[in-house]
Order: sequence, then C-alpha cells, then structure tokens
Amino acid sequence: MVEELLKIELKGDELHRRLGGGIPAGTIMLVEGDRGSGKSIFVQRLLYGFLMNGYTASYISSQYTTVEYIKQMESLGYGIIPFLIRKKLVFVSLYPLLSGVSEKRKFLSRLFGEPRLWEPNVMIIDAFSSLLSREQDPDAVRDFLLYVKKMASLDKVIILTANTEEIDRDSLFVLEEASTMLIRLNVKVFGGDLKNSATIVKYNNAKGVFQKIIPFRVEPKAGLIVEIAAVV
Repeated sequence: MVEELLKIELKGDELHRRLGGGIPAGTIMLVEGDRGSGKSIFVQRLLYGFLMNGYTASYISSQYTTVEYIKQMESLGYGIIPFLIRKKLVFVSLYPLLSGVSEKRKFLSRLFGEPRLWEPNVMIIDAFSSLLSREQDPDAVRDFLLYVKKMASLDKVIILTANTEEIDRDSLFVLEEASTMLIRLNVKVFGGDLKNSATIVKYNNAKGVFQKIIPFRVEPKAGLIVEIAAVV
C-alpha cells in the first residue's frame, strides 16, 4: 500500500522539504512554463527522488530517445540504468513519432491502451503539451483527463509538463483546473544573473509546510540545487 506522502528526499537536497516533505498520493501535478524555464530538469529531479525512495515510475518523453535520456540523467548525477534494468522505471520515447509530424493524430487515446504505463506509483508525461497540440480529437483531452483523475484516485502521482508557448490559453486553463498541484517555472534576472524559480500556484492536500517560491539552479553531476536566496 502506498503511503499518504510519497518521499522525494535526496541526501544534501532541500527540495523535498521545500515541497512540504514529499508529494501527496493522488496528486495531479502540472509543471508549466516557457521554453528553457527548466520544466524537464524539475521533473527529472522529482523522478530520481521517487526512484531513490523506493517507488516505481513511468516516464513518457516527447523530447528524448532512450539513449539521450540516459545520458541527460547521467549528466545531472541521476543515474537511472539500475532502475531500468530492475524494471523500477519504464521509459517510453515518443520522439520518433512526434519528430517531423505536422498533421494532428490521436496520440492521447493510444496511452489508454498501455496499462503497463499506469501500473507504477508515479506517471510522468514530458511534455504533455506536445501531445495536446497534435491531438485531432477534441473529446480525447477530456477523456484523458478523466482517466488521469481515475488513476490519481488510486493513490498514484501523475505529473504533466506544459510548454505555455505550445498550447492556447483555453487548453492551458483546462489543465490547470484539472490539476491538484500547479507549479509555474520562470527565469528572471536576479543579481545580474539568470535564475530559475518554481512558484507553487496551487497545492491541494499539502501534508506539510511548503515554500511558495523555490529558487533553484542546475549544476553538472549535481543536478537541481535549491538556492537559499529568494527570487521575487
């Protein structure tokens, strides 16, 4: 049985504490932001935290092939090969399907027919907006979100990322309304440098005290590092 709060703690990493000690079971998290705001890095850190704390996960990528993803995670110090070998992590690349595809297709409905993707404790789709922008069936989005809510009710954590430049405002609003946790990423000039920050816009069912604005940076082999100073 999955506990009430899924841990993401890593040694020497503050993110778990800033997020209230973990992610509540049943959470539908939407991580949104412009291109280059750090959405993939943010969810990659979450994924590695889940895996290191004993949970299983599936990760659907519209950006990386399997080899590219392994190398990307290794560059952050997040080695995932052991989890892939032990089948604690299921990685699916949609890049071959999406690259060079301009016409709209029924991508979302195909996810319903893959039960193995929904069996793990955590399901991540990065970037969901890439699928949404290519979906030809308007009812598929509604049906998919209903399915996501059903899966979340089984104490799973579902994480979707959205590039705000890829989809229209109405579609983004639908995703925001469906989410129980909304995190908006930004890049701002702070102290003469560009700084990333994650703003928690909505956090239903939080189990602990969380920090509304979480500034962070990314370092090779160290991954995502939470900054001490706030980015306003």
